[in-house]
Amino acid sequence: MKLTHAIVAAGLAFPLAGCKGEPDLAAGNLPAVGRGPALTTVLRIPREGGTARLYRVPSLEPSAWKLEDNLPPLQRTVGADPEQGFVFLLDKKRNVVALDLETRRVRPSLEQVRHATVGPDGALYAVDTASTVTQMVRRTPVRFRSKLRGSPRELHGTMGGVLVAHLGGEKPKMEVLGSDRPPASFEVPAGQQALSFWGDLVAIAADSAVVIYETEGDSDGDRDRISIPVTGGATAVMFSPSGHRIYVARASDGLLVLDRVSGQELEEIDLPGPAVGLSGDLFGQWVLVRPASGDSAWVVDVGKGGFVGTVDVEWDEDLPAVVSPNTLLTRRGKDVVAVDLAGEGFPVRGKVAGAAGDTWLPLTWHPPQEEGVPVNADSAALAAAADSAGQAASVYLQVSSSQNPVWAEELSQKLRAAGLPAAVLKPARSDEAYRVVLGPYATREQAEETGRGIGMPSFVVTTQDPLSQ
Repeated sequence: MKLTHAIVAAGLAFPLAGCKGEPDLAAGNLPAVGRGPALTTVLRIPREGGTARLYRVPSLEPSAWKLEDNLPPLQRTVGADPEQGFVFLLDKKRNVVALDLETRRVRPSLEQVRHATVGPDGALYAVDTASTVTQMVRRTPVRFRSKLRGSPRELHGTMGGVLVAHLGGEKPKMEVLGSDRPPASFEVPAGQQALSFWGDLVAIAADSAVVIYETEGDSDGDRDRISIPVTGGATAVMFSPSGHRIYVARASDGLLVLDRVSGQELEEIDLPGPAVGLSGDLFGQWVLVRPASGDSAWVVDVGKGGFVGTVDVEWDEDLPAVVSPNTLLTRRGKDVVAVDLAGEGFPVRGKVAGAAGDTWLPLTWHPPQEEGVPVNADSAALAAAADSAGQAASVYLQVSSSQNPVWAEELSQKLRAAGLPAAVLKPARSDEAYRVVLGPYATREQAEETGRGIGMPSFVVTTQDPLSQ
């Protein structure tokens, strides 16, 4: 039985798995990741309309950036395309509006939208009141030939330009459709679902098993399927950043870690009690586990392979979220705080008073040339890599950022095995990430050409100005 074993760039985030309450089609607390550097800012978005503000991580000091236009009253945040500099929002009149980060203006986008989501490549997918699907790629709308057949409980875009909808009911179904092909649907078991970052695989926590499907199969609806037996009652599931592991929360026992390809149990991590949800981070370092009761999160250090403590949080659609290698953003009462997961006792490093009523969106973006915002932490590492290569070239293509050196090296080895010039750049400080890069290249054009051909999120960095590209 064949399942695509795609190489997924480490350093990506995952939506909250297993939350109770009404489904949110914005994909939970998925940070606005893209082809950019590590997260440096978080955007504060007023739910009842007004101006959005930007804050630095981890201090939560306000940025000088300020929106020029007022936002309308909002239904929810849809997502972001950091490469194009847009944040997509759904207002209470069912219109998608785009917040332009560069110009600081609000632009109308699509009207009469029932459901919307943003894919991992920043593409916007919107379903209107007539069930017509429109994909917005680099500001260009593409209307799908076929309509969505049903009302989705969850909606996800993929790196392949495909829309995946989870349809509820007595017999849950997964519906998959693209711009140039008819929709295909297949029955799935009831249970919480999670997609890999690329969106090529979906896993479902089906109580006694974790069931994995390909999302991009034949148009007749046939899908490869793997069922991995699980004891203890699977309540939630999540892919690891590399896509090789699956985390399973259970109603009893601890957190189960499975090998996604073989189905083998890799480890079982003891937890204080039953769990109902999972949330990952961009850097492959932390897993947040939602207990069956109480306002807290159990923190699992992936590198150490164990439970390291309990942190007070308030679970919501957007928060808690790990927004930098060791920084957790969460509500506490009327405030929003930044918590240091690596510090003893999880100390608070920043706070925005009275901000709990607004929506928060982590961004891989910061205002260009703003003083005080860290632009690059790995200049020395990049320069050393260029020197060690013994070439004048200083241009690289970054494809991964991870706090886990084992995962970074594993991805680098796979890329080298595929004939690509991959290397791991070690961090200069303990709070920085291990970066997997390709190169060096003689010109930016050569690096960009490689990036278009590898089918992975990537961006160009240089030794002169590595992360401002």
